[in-house]
Amino acid sequence: MLRVAASRAKQAAKVLPQLTRGFASEAEGAKSGGGFGKILVLAGAGAGLYFAKEQGLLDGFLGMPPSTSKVPTNADYDNVRKAVADLLESNPEYDDGSYGPVLVRLAWHTSGTYDKATGTGGSNGATMRFNPESNWGANAGLAVARDLLEPVKAKHPWISYSDLWTLAGAVAIEEMGGPSIPWRPGRSDKDTDHVALPDGRLPDGDKGAAHVRDIFYRMGFNDQEIVALCGAHALGRCHADRSGWVNPWTRAPTTFSNMYYTELTQNKWKKEEVEWTSPV
Repeated sequence: MLRVAASRAKQAAKVLPQLTRGFASEAEGAKSGGGFGKILVLAGAGAGLYFAKEQGLLDGFLGMPPSTSKVPTNADYDNVRKAVADLLESNPEYDDGSYGPVLVRLAWHTSGTYDKATGTGGSNGATMRFNPESNWGANAGLAVARDLLEPVKAKHPWISYSDLWTLAGAVAIEEMGGPSIPWRPGRSDKDTDHVALPDGRLPDGDKGAAHVRDIFYRMGFNDQEIVALCGAHALGRCHADRSGWVNPWTRAPTTFSNMYYTELTQNKWKKEEVEWTSPV
């Protein structure tokens, strides 16, 4: 620890003269006993110390762990994208051989809590990390996706969970043949002392059109946009321990397509009354 502190002291010693030089040069024009010149020197030294502290150069002296703050570059985000893409087909035993659909579901469910009228909810905060949201029935099974991304978060600690989850969903869509998603960073994570959202903001699969409209209208979507978003059911499958139903929605559950609506419009369907019990 002493070696680390000494190393940081050397770094600070190199930085401080550069930062104070400009201030000191102005002070040189003042008389050696002039108060104004001394003030300028002190101001320069103070600015230098502040900069050194913000850069973590004084952490060893202050007894703090080294700063992990980082200004990410496009290359950093590209590395996260690649790490996510490498995970998608890392387990051929999971569902249909891809984690892509469950990552899309994670991005959607962390975003789908948004309430346009109150400005609450949404992906910013990544509040699904905490109870009660993590245990909502609508979020059953999403621990798989959250846990899958933990190694990526550990390797790239500078990225927030909020950004990681939404970026992972965008990468998954692109890797499954979908369009390029205009994703932007900047979300931050909330702590355990946040105000929990009320349950019921996400769609319930056993309810009808009125319920779907109520859920999506709250987020600010119109009917046309609702139809487009529901088409994401082309991806993935149902699970008995999550929704209570089983099997994939389409014949190509890991390919981005309009097959969900093709199945609905080109097949003959017969309505049947079945007894359904929620698994959660």
